[in-house]
Amino acid sequence: MDSMSLHASSNASTPRADKPVRISTSQRLLRSGMRVLGAIHPPSAAAVMKRLWFSAPRLRPRASEQAVLESATRLSFDVHGRRVAAWAWDNQGPAILLLHGWGGYAGHWQAFVEPLHAAGFRVVAFDAPAHGASDASRHGGRQVTFFEFADALATVAAAETSVAGIVAHSGGCTALSLALRAGWQAPANIVFIAPFAQPFAAVDGFARAIGANERVVAAFSTDVQRWLGHPWSYLDIATLEDTHKWRRLLVIHDEDDRDVPLSQARAVAASWPASQLMVTRGLGHRRLLREPLVIGKTLEFLGAAASDAPHGGNAYLPRDSRAALDAAYEGYLTCASGGRHR
Repeated sequence: MDSMSLHASSNASTPRADKPVRISTSQRLLRSGMRVLGAIHPPSAAAVMKRLWFSAPRLRPRASEQAVLESATRLSFDVHGRRVAAWAWDNQGPAILLLHGWGGYAGHWQAFVEPLHAAGFRVVAFDAPAHGASDASRHGGRQVTFFEFADALATVAAAETSVAGIVAHSGGCTALSLALRAGWQAPANIVFIAPFAQPFAAVDGFARAIGANERVVAAFSTDVQRWLGHPWSYLDIATLEDTHKWRRLLVIHDEDDRDVPLSQARAVAASWPASQLMVTRGLGHRRLLREPLVIGKTLEFLGAAASDAPHGGNAYLPRDSRAALDAAYEGYLTCASGGRHR
């Protein structure tokens, strides 16, 4: 495993002061209700916790993100009898798949689309079930699991003639690992950005946030494993079978990420022989997707894959696109050195 560390900007070394956490009236009522229900009947409180845990927020793209989506060819896929919305930016080269995280949508990849497309890749992004413009999952309403993410990924990928790589963010990384466990033949080049690598590690914090006691958490954890048909460890990316880890992996994580600790990224990278770990500072969990240095490193990683392809049999990039990729990468480095942020 190779590792590198960098600051995203000249002022990133100065930690931002923590802002007071404001708790809404609805959150207070939820906590109070969960405390009472948990004391009276833990199984019922566990059922509420399970419903909350698997309820995904559905967000709408910002105007700039929507504009990028409208520049693509709109696609539609059937996953478990439900429609999954996708977008493709056509090109002569093989595809790069972009997979958002929990509560995300395809528009979150706005900053990645143009550089990848300029490098000669066909770029494909989709909204997971119960996210963005896609229909509800097979569970109905806002309920969804990473297994539905994984099934959607396999379905979208199957429509592509050639896939050179995939870039996933947060829970999208979890879903990708589940797709691999299910037999999906992933491309040889994978990029994990802020991987949500150990979902069970988030349970205690979630329980505190909603006011669930230890008996409720125990009942919730047991019920989830029974419902999913797998132990929580099955969702741990680091426990993925070694037979999948011949692929090249780039892991990018920020040390100031408050949603997913850096230790999870380190665990994934340490478990994966052909991995690189890039650690940033000052970007948190989501600004990584808009950071020029992160985009540049991703382009560099995919470019190295192109360089390593056998002579006369480049499986990744069309003719002359390596120069375009280099130009895109240099452009983003120049932008980053100027300290520009969005």
